[in-house]
Amino acid sequence: MDPAQVEANVNLEKALRRANLLAAAAEVSQNITQILDIDELLPKTVDIICDAYGFYYAGVFLIDETGEYAVLRAGRGEPGRIMMENNHKLAVGGNSMIGACTSLNEARISLDVDTEKVWYPNPVLPETRSEMALPLAIGDRVIGAVTVQSTEGAAFSDEDVSSLQAMANQLAIAIDNASQRRELEDTHAELVRAKTFEAIAAATGDAIHWIGNKAEPIHSSVERVRYDLKL
Repeated sequence: MDPAQVEANVNLEKALRRANLLAAAAEVSQNITQILDIDELLPKTVDIICDAYGFYYAGVFLIDETGEYAVLRAGRGEPGRIMMENNHKLAVGGNSMIGACTSLNEARISLDVDTEKVWYPNPVLPETRSEMALPLAIGDRVIGAVTVQSTEGAAFSDEDVSSLQAMANQLAIAIDNASQRRELEDTHAELVRAKTFEAIAAATGDAIHWIGNKAEPIHSSVERVRYDLKL
């Protein structure tokens, strides 16, 4: 094959990959506008990333309430299922790509994990050769991170990084919106429960008062009978 044909094939491959990236970004954006349930949104997002990019694995971590750990909330395939069942989590600022990413609020990219100093060798993902960790942040507030892993060395192009970070930014907004909606729903449910208990208490008090009023004539009648019997 002549050099011109080789270059044409390379350019075609790049164009196809770029089209896949755009399609994936559009699908994520569409899902973000339609799905307001985090438990549905996150698994679908990791599936879209792996399917569109052909990556080995993708997962989404969210920071726990203490701010100390990034907890896996969605993972691709059987490895993801195993880690979710084991409540997989990584320390923020710890010796892992996710730990560094969430601590510094910046992307961490390793094109060769065997030479990466800040890396957690996961036993359920033995084929990982390249990994990228992208922060999920609202401004300066980090709420989690996305991990993307490949079985190939030097697997991530500049276009991969930029498109996936844009995707992560959209996902962070969607997660924050969904969390606020869930908090609002929980607050509303708590208010409804409080109002229900208040109504029950008021109704019970009224019923007791009513029964007391109705019972008073009976008590008076009994006392009258007792008095008459003594005569």
